[in-house]
Amino acid sequence: MTVKKTSVVLTFDQAIEAVCADLRQYDPQIVLIGGLLQLISGGSIAVKSDLAKNGAWISQPGQRRMRWIAGPELVEEACRLLVDAELEPEVLAAVCTRVFHSRSVVDTDPATGRQGLRIDTGIETYRCRQCGRCCRALAYHDAVTAEDVACWKKLQRNDILAWVGVYKRNNRTAYRIWQKPGTRRLAEICPFLKYDSPRNRWLCRIHDVKPAICRQYPVSRKHARMTRCPGVDRPTGAKSG
Repeated sequence: MTVKKTSVVLTFDQAIEAVCADLRQYDPQIVLIGGLLQLISGGSIAVKSDLAKNGAWISQPGQRRMRWIAGPELVEEACRLLVDAELEPEVLAAVCTRVFHSRSVVDTDPATGRQGLRIDTGIETYRCRQCGRCCRALAYHDAVTAEDVACWKKLQRNDILAWVGVYKRNNRTAYRIWQKPGTRRLAEICPFLKYDSPRNRWLCRIHDVKPAICRQYPVSRKHARMTRCPGVDRPTGAKSG
């Protein structure tokens, strides 16, 4: 059976934001970033990666010596260059292909008629195995949105809201889940996760109104693999869900 590929169309600015988000959310991807620096600079930046020390030596035009940049700083250097480079669409597509491990091409968004990048997500065969790993092991406490909270308020889901912390950040309201009621301590796992021992699986007790970060996981095949989700590596012949 032929499975239709899934993809998203991003504006060029959204694509740059997505690349930077990818680089920042995992441990520094040293080899990948080294290649990106060369691609973004058109080859004018020389890079010598050092995986053992989690960083790289780089030299830019006009510099006689290479300078050392540790992993986290290397990530920010790549993001800064990407934002400032004003890349041609085809080059930005090549950047996205490398970063997301998936095909990316210049295309027109049918919804807006504007040019952007179409990026294959690679999750057309994804099927949740209810292993509970994403709910129990991933750091997503700060990913709840104002839209999530507004939805719960509209539905009067005080049982959920009791586990939401409210903060002020840069004069703006921010939220955290899952924060133990009456405290600032975070729950070890989602309080709405239930283990079904007879079937050896985990169930979400707020599945219909769970946060967007949960509904959208995983956003791509790479994301699933980097966070060790088994749902994208199903046995051959398994039906898509």
